[in-house]
Amino acid sequence: MKKIVLFLVSGLFAALTTGAQELAYNEKRVDESAPDSTLRNEDPIKLHEVQVTGRTKLRMLRESAMPVSVIGERQLQGSANNLNDVLARTVGVTIRNTGGLGSASRISVRGLEGKRIGMYIDEAPMLQLSNFVALNDVPTDMIERIEVYKGLVPYRFGGSALGGAVNVVTKEYPPLYLDFSYEIGSFNTHQLNGVIKRTDKKSGLQFGLGGTYSFSKNNYKMRLDNIDGRWVERDHDQYNKIIYGGSVKATKWWFDEVKLELIGMHTKQEIQGIDIDIREAYNFSSSYVAALNLKKDNFFLDGLDLDMDAGYVLGYSGMKDTAMHRYDWDGNEMPPTSVFGGEQNKYPSDGRTRTNEATLKLNLGYTIDLHHAVNLNLYGDHTSMHPGDSLMDKALGFCANFPSKMNTLTTGLSYDLSLFGGRFQNAFTLKHFYFSSSSRSINTFSVSEPEAVDISKNYFGFSDALRYRLSDDWMVKASFNSEVRIPTSEELIGNGFSILASPALQPERTRGVNLGVMYRHVKDDGGLLEMELSGYLNELDDMIRFTPDIIPTMARYRNFGTVRTKGVELELKGDVCPLLYLYANGTWQDLRDVRETVPGTNVANPTKDLRIPNVPYLMGNFGAELHRENLFGGKGQNTRLLYDASYIHEYFYDFEVSKYQERKIPTSFTMDAALEHSFMDNRLTLTLRVKNLTDRHVVSEFNRPLPGRYVGFKVRYVFK
Repeated sequence: MKKIVLFLVSGLFAALTTGAQELAYNEKRVDESAPDSTLRNEDPIKLHEVQVTGRTKLRMLRESAMPVSVIGERQLQGSANNLNDVLARTVGVTIRNTGGLGSASRISVRGLEGKRIGMYIDEAPMLQLSNFVALNDVPTDMIERIEVYKGLVPYRFGGSALGGAVNVVTKEYPPLYLDFSYEIGSFNTHQLNGVIKRTDKKSGLQFGLGGTYSFSKNNYKMRLDNIDGRWVERDHDQYNKIIYGGSVKATKWWFDEVKLELIGMHTKQEIQGIDIDIREAYNFSSSYVAALNLKKDNFFLDGLDLDMDAGYVLGYSGMKDTAMHRYDWDGNEMPPTSVFGGEQNKYPSDGRTRTNEATLKLNLGYTIDLHHAVNLNLYGDHTSMHPGDSLMDKALGFCANFPSKMNTLTTGLSYDLSLFGGRFQNAFTLKHFYFSSSSRSINTFSVSEPEAVDISKNYFGFSDALRYRLSDDWMVKASFNSEVRIPTSEELIGNGFSILASPALQPERTRGVNLGVMYRHVKDDGGLLEMELSGYLNELDDMIRFTPDIIPTMARYRNFGTVRTKGVELELKGDVCPLLYLYANGTWQDLRDVRETVPGTNVANPTKDLRIPNVPYLMGNFGAELHRENLFGGKGQNTRLLYDASYIHEYFYDFEVSKYQERKIPTSFTMDAALEHSFMDNRLTLTLRVKNLTDRHVVSEFNRPLPGRYVGFKVRYVFK
């Protein structure tokens, strides 16, 4: 929990490496392409030819036993203007956007998405805080790298996830640092980021302040395919978000590091109508976070390292939908959805839910020797929710949401083995999952008296990942897993205003295998060539899906059944020459309904072996970067021209039960470009970005219209 706030606070971020600083472009390129950690001395007499090189953290992660894609600063500083753009170009990953800046979005890894994918910042699970802050809120300027784990989740992260995980690692800044950036763009978009850090050398205390502000009217043109195909301007999609925080870190106490952070976040987002012209309804949230981190190497025992995080979140969120009039897209006035008001559902809402969450994460790692290491990870979470919506209760005639609480404890015990000089690596993890919840629920619309629900359950799971290096350039990977995902508090006990409790919900279980081969070659001129081919097969039991409920305006999560997933991923990238870098990747993923019967009946399942709808199955990306130092003369300057293209093949809105079915999300092909020029050894950077270069009409899942061409200009200044 604690590290989720670190991107706000002056660079006091606990990166996996210590002392990491921003490097000039050419320095990064040589570092990232460095070969094994050796001292090369091909001619002991010619000492001037000796080179000292070492593996970077990026390379160590890419070559680990885990199936993982690692995105470094090189890709982060490209034509993308937010984290979702970067992830969308990663092999095996799609982003399920619903609109412009601030809109709801979900990350899909190998076809599995939403709450199955673990979201982490500096290895800390976001969990309940994800209701108030998204990964996309982290400015790319403050990110050192992004790790996308596929199928397996590292034991040290804690928590439970099935489809994989995304871990954002923020930068570790030098003792004195200032970073300020401002971007202005289409659709009245403004984004401001700032961070400042100062270190007192005598006491060893480090202080920092930071924050972000985002605003957009999102007033792009959209086509109303569900009405008559007319084009209209989105007129009620304004988004405001402010995040601010401060921190202090001590490095000269008994603990190697002691960090305290405080943060606040506030969001307001209007609700854009599609079928009707919504004019007043909006969502809002506020949250406050306090967090403490302790680190100590050789914790009472040589070789035993401790890393502990504790955090507390107080949050408020809700929806206001009280309008007494509705309007269609011709401007005609209509009555509200009920006598008490409301624009979008059958009943109005004026709710405010209070959320309290406390977390504790303890990681103890013990290195036995060069070949053996063990790790114990404990992650506990307590969440309580206190909803309130007197207007909805009045309209319904009864109370539909109730206070609830949930407790989870995940225990992971891992063993790492390294043999044959590091050529063979294996990581085995055994996990235990416990959760309990207490709530009240209404299961039938005609019954207004709630039923008390108390549950407590235990599960076990395991995973194993191995890697073998065939030569300096070639390696193979394999991993196996049988794991469990505990339902989140929202899935199990609802959100207090629109999602009902689902106390009978079963945890998701998965069994799968991943196989891959990787080629990595360092050219004579220092350039790098990479290729990775991966295949996987997984079966997901008791898949959890979000479905409408019999109670109007409400929905709840239910177990869907068994889904089988399989796929192939291929990625190629490298330096064609010292001035040109190219990359390309492709993904084919196939998710099928393998239920024999309709749940709760003996009726044969009519959708058995059909592809799961609303999930892309064929995707590809391509990009190029042309870079040159001092292109326009002078010194300390660097110029980059970037191009990115993305392709998603058409896919079905519903199960494909007929060859004449027409409800499809159409094929999309979009292109982005950027021109970046930096001065004073990367202290001042100017960037011009164009997204959706050809202004293509693009829709997302359920045919929600996405923005057209976006043009943005950004200026960034760094002092260190």
